[in-house]
Amino acid sequence: MKKKIVLLSLIMILVMAVVMPIFAYAANEDVTLEKVKDNVCTIKLGEDGEVIKKLLSVSNEKKEVTLQVEVKNLKSEEEEITPTEMFLVIDNSKSMTDNSLTDGRTRKEAVFSAAKTLVQQILKEQPTSKIGIVSFSSNADVSKEGTLEDANLVIKPTSNEEEITTAIDGIETTGTRTNIDAGLQIAKNNFTTEEALNRYVILLTDGVPNNSVGTSMTYSGETTTNTKNTLKAIIDSKIDIITVMTGVDPTYQPDPDGNVSPEAAGKTYKDLAEEIFGTQEKPNYGKFYYVSDEAVEDTITKEVYNDVKVVVTNEIKDITVVDYFPLDIVENYDFEIFEKENIGEVTPTINKDNNSITWTIETLKAEETASFKYKLKLKEKFNEKIINVETPTNEKVDVTYTGKDGEVKAETSDVTPSIILKKDKTIAPDPIPQTGDSVGIITLIVVTLVIILGVGIYQYRKNNK
Repeated sequence: MKKKIVLLSLIMILVMAVVMPIFAYAANEDVTLEKVKDNVCTIKLGEDGEVIKKLLSVSNEKKEVTLQVEVKNLKSEEEEITPTEMFLVIDNSKSMTDNSLTDGRTRKEAVFSAAKTLVQQILKEQPTSKIGIVSFSSNADVSKEGTLEDANLVIKPTSNEEEITTAIDGIETTGTRTNIDAGLQIAKNNFTTEEALNRYVILLTDGVPNNSVGTSMTYSGETTTNTKNTLKAIIDSKIDIITVMTGVDPTYQPDPDGNVSPEAAGKTYKDLAEEIFGTQEKPNYGKFYYVSDEAVEDTITKEVYNDVKVVVTNEIKDITVVDYFPLDIVENYDFEIFEKENIGEVTPTINKDNNSITWTIETLKAEETASFKYKLKLKEKFNEKIINVETPTNEKVDVTYTGKDGEVKAETSDVTPSIILKKDKTIAPDPIPQTGDSVGIITLIVVTLVIILGVGIYQYRKNNK
């Protein structure tokens, strides 16, 4: 009989070990987590993008809520040719026809063909651009050499492609020298006075300046100074300069003994060119391409084209999203990021100083979408004051960002999804254990075991009297 009592006691201890934890968590079983409002928080970032925060799901079984925050760049990538007005300043000295490429074309044919292609590319992308043409060398009339008449205004800026290409084809070869100064001055003086225009001078030459306005002394220091002063004046007028110098022998010394010009003594063409324009890596006035004849067409139609083309990427920069939580959420729910942000960086935990998380994105490119997902899970121990009370999942969302105009902008919204914990107060007075009702079943088992144990003890005492 003693063995039976010991066995029954062990069974009771085992049952209680199973039952007690169930009773400890039973408080959550009659609380239901539900969605009250499915509000979607949408914050517009001007016309370029938007921030969207929404409720994805509510799991009553897990007592958790899943939310997503995303930032969208609504713009597509576009390309524009930004210069509205430019001059092609083209060398028409005899060296342009006297030298040929390996394919048999003259240097003039290669450069003029590339110039026409460049015009076509620009006007195709931005038909409102205006392009003018200036030619230069030295005047056929020797008495006019060293004056502005060494250059010629072929056509004023226009958007008519046919007129421009016809004007380029009509340029005739004239003098033997290269008065770049005159060509630059003619171009500078014929830009329109319209404001807020992007303006370019594109200089195409096969020679180093060997005369200038005010002097006809070949390669003189005065020629160098005059040309540099004109280049600087153009830059100061907010006109960008791109220079392509082709086919210039980098080793040839035009005046080795300085008999013509002491300033040129012992200097190569490359030395004289760099004295004015700088190097390709460190140019003095805008961009400077010092190229071979074989590379000149690609340089003009690709490199120069890219220099005057700006890709409008429609990026949104310096985005900061601050998501604030109500105190009831912070105190009663655990926060967890379960799908990490694909762009930028999100603080992994709630900042207890202001009950917020912060998401920073340095750059959001055109058509990109950044997002992350997080959960709010009801804590094992929570304040019962939130039962039957609508609880917003967030307090507000603040957003700052830098627009395309470079200005910092700020937006905010207090629209938020909300949830509620409900507790069923309508309990039957005499609940009957049902299949799956573990508490009721275990309670019945315990009561039965207690009765059996009591009967056993009674019988034991009765038999041992």
